[in-house]
Amino acid sequence: MSHPVSADRSGFENQLEQNLKRLIVAGQGVLLAVSGGRDSMALLHGMARLRGILKIPQIIVAHLDHGLRGDAGRHDAELVRSVCKSLDVPIVIAECGAGQLARASRGSLEEAARIARYEFLQTTAKQHGTPLVVTAHHAADQAETVLHNILRGTGLRGLRGIPERRRLADNVELIRPMLTIKYDTITEYIRQHTIAYAADATNDDNGFTRNRIRHELLPQLQSEFNAQVPDALLRLAAQTQELLQSLDAIAESLLAEAVLEQTPEHCRLDVRRLTEHPEPIVRHTLTVLWIQQSWSRKDMSREHWNRLASMLFDPPPASIDLPGSIRAEIRGNLLALERT
Repeated sequence: MSHPVSADRSGFENQLEQNLKRLIVAGQGVLLAVSGGRDSMALLHGMARLRGILKIPQIIVAHLDHGLRGDAGRHDAELVRSVCKSLDVPIVIAECGAGQLARASRGSLEEAARIARYEFLQTTAKQHGTPLVVTAHHAADQAETVLHNILRGTGLRGLRGIPERRRLADNVELIRPMLTIKYDTITEYIRQHTIAYAADATNDDNGFTRNRIRHELLPQLQSEFNAQVPDALLRLAAQTQELLQSLDAIAESLLAEAVLEQTPEHCRLDVRRLTEHPEPIVRHTLTVLWIQQSWSRKDMSREHWNRLASMLFDPPPASIDLPGSIRAEIRGNLLALERT
């Protein structure tokens, strides 16, 4: 069933349409991650109204009940199911057992829930042949993420905040077309179209760091230092993204010249090719190599990256052991990287 879009479309739909066109969604099937919350329900309604204009051949909704909120979680699932039926959008619902999630959390239930959610989205997208997964992260989420990363200590990739797109698997890409859309714009769209959504009580629990940033730190910064702090953080993220795109292009070009042998478990690189460039560029190039290899960068500190890059420019040490069971060794004019 097609849902016509009126001529006086909201600011939300206009922005969503432009962002989707820029992200080249037209003509591709999409999997929408819909929790039932305010933002994802706005995304669902907006996508349903725009699918004709964008010629989207298939929209499927994916909803994961983490099993942490009992009846409230089941109510969310039923709400999403009911709205999908009214919009003629197929839905896939799965449940992750709370016990299973707690065992996987290793002290961070938030991180375990995030990992479970993206694994579910990736698997579901592959099963249904939808090349794009769409989430409802918006401008306020971006500002909070950048500030959170600054507080934890971060490099350029952290200052970029939430990437607008990233690859989940070989044939599946994640996009976030609402990252530039402000909270108030979403709120007005919800009000204008009387969109039902579920309120998640955990969003008000200041036991979670993200919620303390949202409810306490950002309001304090706005009231006592700069009312435009969120906008400043968004500009910082956008500028950093532009810089990273340029640096990544340089790094990929350098790797194309320097990599002599490459498998999922090891790499051989020409040291002379690498050291023709300044050490900061080489260090960034090595982070891009880690991404290409799908090697974990989670425990790689700045000190680790510095030590690795320094090996190429200063003789000793001949080898070092790095997080993720990676061993780096200089062999003449070769840098050998092995995952053991």
